[in-house]
Amino acid sequence: MPQRAVVIGGGVIGASCAYYLARDGWEVTLLERDGIGVGCSYANACLIVPSHSHPLPGPGVLGQALRWMARRDSPLYVRPGFDWRLIRWAWQFRGFCNREAEAHGFAALLDLSRMSLDLFEELSRAPDLDFYYRREGLLHVYLSAQGVGGAGREQEVLHRHGFSARLLSAQEARSLEPALGPAVLGGLFIEGEAHADCLGFTRALASALEAQGGRVITGRVAVSVTVSGGAVRGVMVVPAARSGEAPEELPADLVVLAAGAGTPALTARLGISIPMQPAKGYSCTFDTYEWAPRIPILIHERRVIVTPLGERVRFGGTLELAGLDEGLDRVRYRAVIDGGRGVLRVSPPMANEEPWCGFRPLAPDGLPLIGPIRGVEGVLVATGHAMLGLTQAPGTGRLIADLASKRRPGLDLGPFRPDRF
Repeated sequence: MPQRAVVIGGGVIGASCAYYLARDGWEVTLLERDGIGVGCSYANACLIVPSHSHPLPGPGVLGQALRWMARRDSPLYVRPGFDWRLIRWAWQFRGFCNREAEAHGFAALLDLSRMSLDLFEELSRAPDLDFYYRREGLLHVYLSAQGVGGAGREQEVLHRHGFSARLLSAQEARSLEPALGPAVLGGLFIEGEAHADCLGFTRALASALEAQGGRVITGRVAVSVTVSGGAVRGVMVVPAARSGEAPEELPADLVVLAAGAGTPALTARLGISIPMQPAKGYSCTFDTYEWAPRIPILIHERRVIVTPLGERVRFGGTLELAGLDEGLDRVRYRAVIDGGRGVLRVSPPMANEEPWCGFRPLAPDGLPLIGPIRGVEGVLVATGHAMLGLTQAPGTGRLIADLASKRRPGLDLGPFRPDRF
């Protein structure tokens, strides 16, 4: 009889874990309180970019964050107020803002990102999956002399780590991507990077899971993981809408906690504290138009990304620490739109505009948590991927499947241990 696995969280990480577990012969149930991909996977920037494997904490980050805090429309914003959990998290974050921690984190993230990109290449050809995926590279653009000056240093770093990156003049950047306007003073083109429709990919994985005999359950919430004798026994679930129904247990030999920013609430019920903050990101998606870009564009000074997605185009960016407030801040949303429009030759008509914000789970060191929970047999964690969720999803799914099936993982999981804090 196949062993039973319940994956909690129907975003791109959870769906990837469920897909690879099913391929290994597990009887898998994917559990999601809303719809598949409705959370952080719904409308993120959709980049698959190993070149961006730098952890968020690093030298100079705190100073830059303090300067940005005075501006509500800045790329990084911490909402004023007292939150002891955020204060504790920020103190831990401070301890990783040094070159040694940054180098250690980058090496670990880069290994996982490259592993994932290789898997994306396989999945894009898989007969059971159909999703939008392109490997057109990534174009950084610069709007200031200071930004152009720093591009050469960024190129050197990328070359040291095996990336092919070309410095471009303003004219060369516009020749490569004719959608760019006169505000662009230079560029850096990173070859081999990819992008995909994250929502489409997540739902394709869920559909493939069902085709393999797995279950996808939506509209139900995991309230606790049941444990007996130090080993997992199942997951207690209730309807997401309040109905007064008694909890129902889904039996399980394995439980994967992949609920993004909601994961700490589940681990807390197991007596495990995970320091994680929900980092809110914003995006605006609209219909494509005649002068839409072909290549994903990252605007260095604004930290805004412009991503072509077939029949749609997306502006995405910003990081806001404001707890689990789901409200869309119109000032910050407008900053993303203005940032994207400002680099384009033709301002898009914004037909069928769709505003969005969502929570990216962020650990103090900027690295994901992948691995077992000590003291509870049969519980694995897969969360905390920050801004690299799509980039690292297939790799994380494969690693979780390796751990579940007692295989040696494809890379060192030491830096991602859930109990490292």
